[in-house]
Formats: sequence, structure tokens, C-alpha cells
Amino acid sequence: MRNLTIQETRMVGDAIARVVALLPVEWSFAEARESPAAVAGVDVVVELVGPSGNAVRFAAEVRRSGSIPTSLLITVLRDIASRTRMPVLYVSDYIGRALREGLAAEGISYADTTGWVRIVSADPLILLTGAGSPRAPRDRRTNAVVRLNGLAANRLIRALATVQPPVGVRSLAVLAGVSPGSVSKLLSTLAAEGIVDRNPEGKIDVVRRRALIRRWTTDYAFAETNSAVAFYLAPRGIDRTLPRLAELSMEVAMTGSSGARLLLPAGRTSVVPLRLLSLYAADPPAVAQELGLIETEPRSANVVIARPQDPDILNDGKSSADVGVAPTPLVLADMLTLPGRSDAEAEQLFDSLAATDPAWST
Repeated sequence: MRNLTIQETRMVGDAIARVVALLPVEWSFAEARESPAAVAGVDVVVELVGPSGNAVRFAAEVRRSGSIPTSLLITVLRDIASRTRMPVLYVSDYIGRALREGLAAEGISYADTTGWVRIVSADPLILLTGAGSPRAPRDRRTNAVVRLNGLAANRLIRALATVQPPVGVRSLAVLAGVSPGSVSKLLSTLAAEGIVDRNPEGKIDVVRRRALIRRWTTDYAFAETNSAVAFYLAPRGIDRTLPRLAELSMEVAMTGSSGARLLLPAGRTSVVPLRLLSLYAADPPAVAQELGLIETEPRSANVVIARPQDPDILNDGKSSADVGVAPTPLVLADMLTLPGRSDAEAEQLFDSLAATDPAWST
């Protein structure tokens, strides 16, 4: 076994405590007192013991979040399992959603210091799970940005969802229109959560775009992040309002479910009917007046209009049938955070994008 640092030793203790808190009182989970020679090179051996005395030992790998690219980490953990012939437990200060899903797909157990736990064993048969923090704890050493709800995060996430890796910090900063310092801080968080991988030169060489959008929506929300959000009733229905968008005297961009329909491949029909027309505009009340909309409560509305956090999207959006469409990453985030959110529609668009770009598959 290698010697763990003080910080790693604390991580192990905290993660073990999180697992113990989930167990019935008759069970125990702790570092094994004796480590067989077969586990040489393993950080820690931990033992789960049931009330009848049946026990299972795990070869534990301990690493700080973001210290190794996700794809390489999975390879390392596979090697440990093959070499030791033991189930593997990955221990970290934080394990993001993308990495949790990757570990679960490999049948690898994990535990972090915030409470994310998944302990699996075939013999004895065990499945133990626990939920932790939706975001990584702030790393004060790197001054990483934890909450992804600012304008810089908005622009960077949209850039990451379209750029073709590898890409460096400065190039990404130029593409996103933000400072290199802001990019570095945001990337520290995304790397720690397994959403991006960086090579030894610091360039981003993997972006898990589906995970990127879902992570964004833990902090971003259409009705909270944007301004001048108002809900309206189109008295004659959405179907009659849609054709009028092309006749407006001001710029609008469709988003959410209505925008997604224009991003699907030709001939592809949405999985659910359109119930809410979602728009961005520089002057929402003026657009509502021109369309003849009546302001109402969210539960009665079939139209919602907001002033975008980033006004540039009104000029940068795609155009279809003379109607602007918000950038694809933003359309997806809005579908996942608007009232009456439609995960099914978001998954349909994710899958459609993944069919031509594998980066959208995870």
C-alpha cells in the first residue's frame, strides 16, 4: 500500500462515516485490520461485515476529485479489480453525476465525503445507496467557481457544448467571450465533477455534454436566472400565435419545448404536444402587446417571455422559418427548468444530438 496523505486519510474517514450512517446497527464498515498480500499497491482495504459475520472486502482507491481524467480513472479501477480479484471502492471528496454513472455502469462501488454512496456486492448480495451534494465543495486552493449561474458560466457552457476538443483555456475564453481567469475557475469545478477531462498540457480533450447541461441546471433556472419573466395567455391558442412570430417588429428567440422542435431533424416529431410557447426578447411586454397576449398566472399560461441573461443570444441564435432559436445548450437547459419541464423532450433532443456527435451521449 502507498502512504496516504493526511487529506486523503481524512477523506477515507469521512467517506466511511457516510456509509456507516446508512447501515443498520448490526452492520459494520471500516478499514480492515489485516491486508492480504494480494492487495499490494491498493490504497486501503475496507471491510463490510453483516450481522451473521459474513464479510466482503473492498480494494479502495482514494483520490481527490478532478485529479485524474474520468476515462483514465475507470481504466485504473478496472486494473485494480483485475489484479486483486476484489470488488473495488472508489473514495473521493466529491463524485459528480457523470462519474457516478460511469462507476455504476462498471459495477464499481463509491463513497464521497458529501454523502454520495453506492456499495455493491454479489456475494453477499448488497446494494446500499445514499445521496450527497448536487455540486462539488468549493476548492479554496484553486478558487474554483461552484455555482454555475452567472453570465460567464452561461457563455462558457454554451461554448463547451459546441467546441471540438482539444481546446486550450485561452482559445475557449475567446470563443466564449469571457476572461481566461473565469474559464480556469469554471473548468476546475467541471473537471472535479468529471464533466470535462484535461490532458497533461491543461487542454480540454473530453467534454461530456449531456452531463454538462444537467450540471448547469442545478444552478441555472429559466425563471430565476433570466429577467423580466412574465407569463401570458394566448387567447386563440399557441397554434395561431406561432405563425405571427415571424411578423414581429422586434427580435425574439424560441426556447424550451417550442425551440426544441426546430432543432430536431426534419420529419422528427416531438414526443409530447406543445403546451407552453417559450420566448426570449429584449422587451417582453412589447412582444406580448404585439401578439395580443394577456398576462396571467404561471399555471394558466400557455406563453412565457423573458429577457435573456445574455442579450447576445438574440443575435446569435439559429433561424428557421424566420423565427430565431436560442442556442441548443440553452434550449435544453430551459426545457429542464421551465414550469411543466419535459425531461422526455430533453432526452429526445439529447439522443438526436448524440446520433451525430458522441459527446452528447454522456
